[in-house]
Amino acid sequence: MGSHERDIKKGLSLFREQKKTKENMRAKINLFGIIILFFSLLIRTSPCAGKETSLTLIYTSNTLGEVEPCGTCPEGGDSGGLPRRSHYLKTVKEEVKNLLVLDGGDALVISYFGQPSEREKARRRAEFVLKLYEKLGYHALNIGDTDLGLGIEYLRNLRKNSRFPFLSANLKDKKTKNPVFKPYLIKEIDGLKIGILGLVTTEISPNIQKELKDYFIENPIKAAKETINRLMASCDHIVALAHLTPPEVESLAKEVPRIGMIIGGNDRSFILPKKIHRSVYVQTDTFGAHIGRLNLNLLEGSSEFIDILSKSLIQKKIEETRKKMEDPNYEKDIKALQELRDILIEQKKKMPSSEGKNTYENYLTLMHATTESDLEIQKLIDSSRNRLKRPIPY
Repeated sequence: MGSHERDIKKGLSLFREQKKTKENMRAKINLFGIIILFFSLLIRTSPCAGKETSLTLIYTSNTLGEVEPCGTCPEGGDSGGLPRRSHYLKTVKEEVKNLLVLDGGDALVISYFGQPSEREKARRRAEFVLKLYEKLGYHALNIGDTDLGLGIEYLRNLRKNSRFPFLSANLKDKKTKNPVFKPYLIKEIDGLKIGILGLVTTEISPNIQKELKDYFIENPIKAAKETINRLMASCDHIVALAHLTPPEVESLAKEVPRIGMIIGGNDRSFILPKKIHRSVYVQTDTFGAHIGRLNLNLLEGSSEFIDILSKSLIQKKIEETRKKMEDPNYEKDIKALQELRDILIEQKKKMPSSEGKNTYENYLTLMHATTESDLEIQKLIDSSRNRLKRPIPY
């Protein structure tokens, strides 16, 4: 073979090697690009990529103008009372970073009072309840149907002197078609916007219907949709203070899926957390017998809620068992404790995953006779007995 042929062969071999090197390099670049794209998509869709915060939401409904345990009130017994509620709230405030205290409606009055003298008594009690609510640290009060019996103009004047807003998106002025009270409230907590919407039922008693005159109650579903779409679109999560009938609550959850939490109250009974479509529905009972507490962990961009109370209780039991296993006093029980721990761990594994979802734990605490009271609130009540005379219905 001549030198010329060898040079040609060598050149071809070098060309092939360079081509192969270029192809390998191109393949590596393409692979690197795919990896970058994968991780960018992973980061964008990861539930941990957005904001996350914990929030404790305290909720009540149907205080009905009662400031103390009402032994003569139906279903009241010796439970309830704002001094006990105040002490409970103080302990919660010391425990948590982010707190919202909300009332679902009918806080101010127990019934309709047609006689002027009795209505005046009811109004004095309502003013006093509002004063105590301010001291307890409420952030918003929804207007319930029974509250309307005090007179809407009276409520408007009462609101002017209140430190927190009255909410109602569907109680409107007939002339202007505008809401009588603030329809919603937005609280920003750790970068997340929490919207609070107020609604009242359209099912009003004939006596209270007379009080409306220049006002009307719009369909709550229509009002909720309009308010959320026009004014609350930027909210990450929405809580509805819904003083509505059970069928109205059902429709609200079905037709307004942006509402994550619904706090009810119209039928005056407490409700353990109930999932209606995508919304979580809770409610306390009458006369402040119970106080509700929701421990929430909220994610940006997530609309699904999952109850983790059972999981949290199991975890607490696991930790208690582990502490006993480390305690020399339980040395003889170590085998039984190990078995219990293993059973609890297996139970926890079977619980649904909460990854990428908002979580909640709901507690209903009874304000029973042995519950500690806030003495400052009790003194205010004791010094105001004259203005707290009980009115007689109609």
